[in-house]
Order: sequence, then C-alpha cells, then structure tokens
Amino acid sequence: MPRFSLFLIAVLAAGQTPALTAECLYPDAVIIPNGERSTYEEMKASEAYVREYMADMEEYLDCLEQEAIQAEAPTTTAAPGPDPAAERTRQRHSAIDAMESLAAQFNEQVRAFKQANP
Repeated sequence: MPRFSLFLIAVLAAGQTPALTAECLYPDAVIIPNGERSTYEEMKASEAYVREYMADMEEYLDCLEQEAIQAEAPTTTAAPGPDPAAERTRQRHSAIDAMESLAAQFNEQVRAFKQANP
C-alpha cells in the first residue's frame, strides 16, 4: 500500500510539472561598480555579470514569447480579470527597458573607468 501511495504522489507531481516550468523567471539585478574607483578586475567581473544578465533576460523574453504562443491556442472559456496578453506585453517592455538601462549604466561606468585610468 505505501508503494502505491508514493507512485500516486509521483504521478500527481509529474502532472504539475508543466505549470511549474512554464513560469518565466525574471533575472536578479546586477550591481555595477563605480568606474572612477574600481579596479580593472572589478570592471572585468562586472562585464561578465552584465553579459550573464543580458543572456538571462533574453531567456526571460523567450519564455514570455512561448507563453504568448501557448496562450494563442483556442480555449473554451475566457479567464476573468486582467488581460494576460497585455500583462505579457508590459513585462516584455519592462524587461527591454531594464536591459537598455543596465547597458547605459555599464557603458557610463566603463567611460568613467577609462577616464580615471588612462
């Protein structure tokens, strides 16, 4: 009897997996050091973190796109509440704005670093 219960739990958990993997995870923010006071190693490490963040954001945007494609499948009932497509669009725009802002901040600090360390 205990084996059957474990099997049932495993089957039910497996059935919930698609809902868990469909969630798009927004990447953690990156802190950019002050270019005027940073060492070369700190700026180089910051560059690696920025590149990783940008790659993670691209994955996030791809996930939002996949959600949009899946949401386009015909359904029999409309969900009450806010429009999911509008929310995904807002999330996409917000993510792109965050990427552009981070790139601008990083470039500003790189220029400051180069000016302080000719």
